Amino acid sequence: MAPPRIAAIGKFDALHRGHRALMAAAAVRGEPVLIGFSGMAEVLGWEQRLPIMAPADRGRVLTDWGDTMRTVEGVEMPFSLVRDLEPEAFLDLLAERLSIAGVVTGADFRFGRDRRGDVALLAQLCAERGWYHEVVPAVRHGTEVVSSTLVRGALAQGDVALVRSLLGRPHRLQAEVVRGDGRGHRIGFPTANCAGFRNQPPGAGVYACRAHVDGAGPYAAAVNIGYLPTIGDRRPLTVEAHLLDFHQDCYGADISLDFLLQLRGERRFPGLDALVEQLGRDVAATRAAVPIG
Repeated sequence: MAPPRIAAIGKFDALHRGHRALMAAAAVRGEPVLIGFSGMAEVLGWEQRLPIMAPADRGRVLTDWGDTMRTVEGVEMPFSLVRDLEPEAFLDLLAERLSIAGVVTGADFRFGRDRRGDVALLAQLCAERGWYHEVVPAVRHGTEVVSSTLVRGALAQGDVALVRSLLGRPHRLQAEVVRGDGRGHRIGFPTANCAGFRNQPPGAGVYACRAHVDGAGPYAAAVNIGYLPTIGDRRPLTVEAHLLDFHQDCYGADISLDFLLQLRGERRFPGLDALVEQLGRDVAATRAAVPIG
């Protein structure tokens, strides 16, 4: 007999420790089905933003969470489909389309037209259907509830140590290596210039990272994110990765960067000599922070 299908409902946009708690609770009771919602920004008029994690990275994270999660089903329901449903109709939809037999949510979960349904109503409706229902307590980091908003804020501040605590793993940025102006090579620190970001980069600063290029690696990498104030004003945001002990042409390659430590903030140097001297210190700090092999 197949195990009951238990819906874990949430954004699942970061797969942070709170999301993991929801999924683990569902897995205890049956076969977890992760239910999120697509198109919310378009329907609600929110600002379009890069996702916290690259969609293609979800499989890696779920696999790392264990055998139970490796083959978990993920369903993204169009928000336009569910936003005007009454709470009862929303559960009917889950039953008809996904054969759900239980629901796991956080304590602040709201559902149905105008957010009329809360966890108390959900418990009542699940009981009427003979479904399992569980409210998972919030996961906290100190006094703060672990949330996608908290992750985004920490990323914007460059606090990758906090992000690592919230996610339970380092933040991974996925991008493509593009041709730059060769400036790094000329000063003795060639860089992989990253563009086409598939998810949100951290804020400006210099970081010790672990890198993979087209799946090969890992390599230690000193990564600069910012506006290159020593080079000139009004430059666009750049992400440049100096990969240690890497001597290949990687233009056009996919690159992933795991952010382990912020070494320092971005600052303007009086000249290139001072910048090169600091880059040497950054590389030494990266070697110490990212042992490879």
